[in-house]
Amino acid sequence: MQHATWLRALAKPSTDPAIPEPSRGLVAVRDGTWRGGDPAQVTVLEKAGQYGADYVFFRETAAGQAPIAEALVYVDDGLGDDAFAEVHRRLWSWGGVPLVYRKSRGRVDLLRCAHTPDFVGKDGRTRYHAFASLDLLTTVDEAVPAPWWDETLLRSGALWDEPKVCSSLLSAGRSSARTLVKAIADLDTDLESRRVLPERLRRRLLVLALLIAYLEDRGVLGPALFGRCKRGASRFFEVLADGEGLVRLLVELERRFNGDVFHMTPEEQAKLKETRQLGRFAELVEGRTDATGQTTLWRLYSFRDLPVELISHVYQHFVRNDRSAVYTPPFLVRLMLEEALGWARLDQLEAEGAAVLDPSCGSGVFLVEAYKRMILHWRWRHGWADPDVATLRRLVLRVRGVDVNPDAVELAAFSLCLAMCESLDTEALQDTTELFPKLRRRSLHTSCFFEARASGVLGQDVGVVVGNPPFESKLATAGARASYARYQAEQGKIPDKQVAFLFVHESLELLRPGGVLCMLQNNGILYTYGALEFRRRLFEAWDVREVLDFTSVRGMFGAADPRVVAVVIEAQPPSGRQVLHATFRRTGRVVAEQGCDLDYYDMHWLQHAQVLADDSVWRGNLVGGGRVVDLVARLREMRTVGAFAEQRGWDMGQGFIRGGSRGGRPSAYLPGKTLLPSEALTADGLDESQLGVVPDGPIEEPRSPERFTAPMLLVRLHADLQHHLEAKRDLAYADQVVGVCAPKSGLAELRRLKKWLHDEARPLQAFVAATSRKLQRAPAIMKADIEALPYPASGSLELTPNERIVVDDLVDYCRDFVRLGEKAEVMRVAAADELRGFCDAYIRQVGTIYRGLRALGPQRWPGAICQPFVFGDAEVSLDGVKELERRVLRLLASTDGEALRVRRIARVFDGPFILLLKPDRLRYWLRSIALRDADETLAELHAQGL
Repeated sequence: MQHATWLRALAKPSTDPAIPEPSRGLVAVRDGTWRGGDPAQVTVLEKAGQYGADYVFFRETAAGQAPIAEALVYVDDGLGDDAFAEVHRRLWSWGGVPLVYRKSRGRVDLLRCAHTPDFVGKDGRTRYHAFASLDLLTTVDEAVPAPWWDETLLRSGALWDEPKVCSSLLSAGRSSARTLVKAIADLDTDLESRRVLPERLRRRLLVLALLIAYLEDRGVLGPALFGRCKRGASRFFEVLADGEGLVRLLVELERRFNGDVFHMTPEEQAKLKETRQLGRFAELVEGRTDATGQTTLWRLYSFRDLPVELISHVYQHFVRNDRSAVYTPPFLVRLMLEEALGWARLDQLEAEGAAVLDPSCGSGVFLVEAYKRMILHWRWRHGWADPDVATLRRLVLRVRGVDVNPDAVELAAFSLCLAMCESLDTEALQDTTELFPKLRRRSLHTSCFFEARASGVLGQDVGVVVGNPPFESKLATAGARASYARYQAEQGKIPDKQVAFLFVHESLELLRPGGVLCMLQNNGILYTYGALEFRRRLFEAWDVREVLDFTSVRGMFGAADPRVVAVVIEAQPPSGRQVLHATFRRTGRVVAEQGCDLDYYDMHWLQHAQVLADDSVWRGNLVGGGRVVDLVARLREMRTVGAFAEQRGWDMGQGFIRGGSRGGRPSAYLPGKTLLPSEALTADGLDESQLGVVPDGPIEEPRSPERFTAPMLLVRLHADLQHHLEAKRDLAYADQVVGVCAPKSGLAELRRLKKWLHDEARPLQAFVAATSRKLQRAPAIMKADIEALPYPASGSLELTPNERIVVDDLVDYCRDFVRLGEKAEVMRVAAADELRGFCDAYIRQVGTIYRGLRALGPQRWPGAICQPFVFGDAEVSLDGVKELERRVLRLLASTDGEALRVRRIARVFDGPFILLLKPDRLRYWLRSIALRDADETLAELHAQGL
């Protein structure tokens, strides 16, 4: 790996810190020309200026698309290490960039801001600590020893393709927000175990402590105020320990800031004055260090820099007994708001004075992000002026929320008020009285959404609906039951009475014509058979624009881990436009909650008619795309194994289920019979050593002796379809095995079926991977998947060579990619023989129309491969290869908003040459991808008249 030119530039004297042309990823903070760029970029650069940074390193993007800030860069900052340790603490608390590069005294240090708080020493004190250092005087002209020093990897985003790099530099569990939430959760549990204050009052005080700590850190609240509330006090925690003083402080803050933010009922005030527990409460909350000596809470964090979203983390803990309350990670919220609240949409909302609604708002994470985007939009349209209090009040009343949990609504109000504070300077906060408007019962309502809509309190001016409704198969409120009854009378049933589906329907009915909805849903809306009719009605009635599919992204919601999609729908009849089905993957950035990655090959454009007619298109896209969908459609026209068995009257079904919670009854014929566990069915056949004996005990269905009588073909409910034909012995088996049981006269046909399963194992495995509704997180499948296997009377699937390629890649790589994400085999660097296989498939497919194409030697760069092809005998000149490298890397990474990264491929046509430019991971160089590239190449060549 060669040295990075940007490091050489940083080695220049501080009097000439200019960065040369090759490092256009670095944007100088002092250069005000960036104010004319993308609003998201402007906010990062403004923040960087507040932290004293010299440059922001933005990932290279395509023209017109907003970049992602990867790092702040400091050049000879003049600060001592102790002073910079405090800068590091603030940047870690902020969490806006994952990396900081600091050049000083002939070296560059790398500091982490999305990982462990490295600035904390063993004694709990703040200290300067770099994760890694590079000596510019000795190594800048040599090979760079680690990938995080390489500009090309940082510029293209390929740095995060390597799992080891992600684990070293990114960690959601050790980020500032997550560690703060854990500290507060542990603190709340400790206070609860010690019975310190009633639960609701205790938690309210914890949230108030966050807000007051923020205002104290900003310099809005100071010693004079604290001294008035308690004689001799100069800090908040000195007041917190005194009931009388605390009540005086809260009364004065409520009078000053308004909005019911600091309001306490007379009963709560009386409790605070009379309790003797506040001293212990303050002592535990302010705790200097924990039992291990680590700095905690108010010494570890810079509260003025913490993002507003942390309030929602607190909410996740405080409603832990509410199963329907699922915390939505901020990066996913940002992605969804970028889809629903683009700049054109914000222009429209501003012109119409329309509102944004979250119908199940929880602690307000969607509302806060919507409010911040509205403020950013206002500044952008007003020459980056700072909004005054009147503007902020006007905008905050245009974000509305509903939730049945009153504590959640209260926290949403806190969060919005904190977001308002972020947009005002300290002087404005100090001078303004009655800052916060009253939000509860005005724009934030404690209610069931369906009842709130029926009562009319949400208004008729809602232009955008966003959110994450509860995924419950029950109608828990009278409003939900009434809404379901109306839907059932007018359109039919909602599958499993899934209330999240009802939220979508009612929200679309509420929206103004042309408004937009972006809402999370359980992925069953795409992948369960029961949701088929509801989905068709949805697509027939409304203009569905996008389906963002997070099925293969595990762990995004913590322990709850629901499988979700986000639907983006415009409140108007279908326009006939294509529907985007975007299938996201689990990557290192997702795991670390830094953002979502969407690859070029994961963007599938569907015709509206296809969505209505083809139920398998969603699963086909998830594992491969158009050619997989086409293959499945053809194979589904054939006779199935289930139909074959039914035609012959054979018994086909799963084995027995041991009696348990649902009861059962004794079996007269199973105890003592030879037992075949599902694990005994292996890729090599039956493992006799695992056979056992059925114990006594009750069983549930099935109870038919014929199900366990030879001859029988036994197939394991597993993606690999392990199977065994038992001709003579009767065997018992449990429900993870499907038996196809025939009379003795059917043995010959069973043998032919067994041979079919063996000879066509890979196509059948591919078919299951592309159609099973269960095969998403584990290799288990369903009985229906076995019944649906194609078994044509002709005895042949008649696969073409291209279909064989699709089958091989699906079985070897794609099905595991859905489950394993960044840990899948397909995410390693493509090897030379794999590149050759790609080239052969590409040349053969292009050669069906254009003859004479041949592959030349590939050019590899950090994180990227350029594969040239040529018609005829010409050769590629390598003159100017470094300039070509820079052009390639700029083409390879594009960004759509700050939360969503789109990885591009590029095809360059230059005379007789075709250059394919792509990231170096195997998933971009599979033979099935070569077919897609070739199809698109042929279309482009045809469009050029060639």
